[in-house]
Amino acid sequence: MLSRRWLFPFLALAILVLLAACGGSTPVPTPTRQPKPTFTPTPEGQLPNADLFKTPENAGATTAATEVAALPTRTATPTELPPTATPEPVTPTPTTQPAAAFANQAVNVRGGPGVAYGRIGNMAVGQRYPITGRNEGGDWWQIDYNGQQGWVVGNLVSTEGTVDGVQVAQAAAPPPPRPTSPPPPPTSTPVPAGPPPTAVPQYGWTYVTGSAIPAPQCGVVHLSGKVQYANGSPQNGVCVLIDYYGPRQIKFSGSGGQGDGNWGFAPCAEGDCKGPYKVYVVECPANVPDAGLSITSNAPPPQSDIFTGTVTDKCTTGQWENIIFKNTRQ
Repeated sequence: MLSRRWLFPFLALAILVLLAACGGSTPVPTPTRQPKPTFTPTPEGQLPNADLFKTPENAGATTAATEVAALPTRTATPTELPPTATPEPVTPTPTTQPAAAFANQAVNVRGGPGVAYGRIGNMAVGQRYPITGRNEGGDWWQIDYNGQQGWVVGNLVSTEGTVDGVQVAQAAAPPPPRPTSPPPPPTSTPVPAGPPPTAVPQYGWTYVTGSAIPAPQCGVVHLSGKVQYANGSPQNGVCVLIDYYGPRQIKFSGSGGQGDGNWGFAPCAEGDCKGPYKVYVVECPANVPDAGLSITSNAPPPQSDIFTGTVTDKCTTGQWENIIFKNTRQ
């Protein structure tokens, strides 16, 4: 017989077995313990849990606040300023360089615009002097020669600076030519009336008689010579003309690389060259080039005695060199 201690558990077990056999009741699930909630932090930008459970009244207030925040922000319209005027560039005023004469070779400085004026000095190679005027023909420059007015031949110097505005300068009248011989003494013998004697021209240069040397050769006919001061030193810038059939040719002494005081002509080029010719000193026209100048008009009047010759056979006679014209005044 069961003891009292085991009687009640046994009865309870029997009852459960009977109930299970009958199937008339649903077993009651054993309640499980709910886990304790843990706290999770709300990420940035996400609504907190408290806002998720707001009442409709609170939700309306939130919606209104959101709509107010969503209203467009008024943007200030910039005021358009008037355009700023661009200043026009200032054109620099060109500076003009004073006109000056520059010597490429030794050049005489005279008291006036012409060889009839006396020499007051000379410009050495590389020297320059301010230009203060020009003559009417434009072939002589007036310069400030160490404080006094001097004149140089334009084709013997180079110019620097602006010469277009150089004014015509007045020069004193040239001195009268010096006589080469004293006048004859007066005589008491009566002279019969007759035509007046022909005046003998007094030139600034003279041909040195006997200076020309024959120089025949069968190539190009060539005539050459020199221009000298009275003391025999070479003189540059004196124009010499050859008058031979067609156009006359003019060259100045010292031109074309001939050397100081020298000049030369080849009047017939490669052709046959026959007939008479004349060679003499003339007043230089304006702007005679270094290679010479050909003229078809009347030749300038002589300023020296005339050397004449005739080419008969270029291999034997008619060609000359060392034809000398000497200055009679300096």
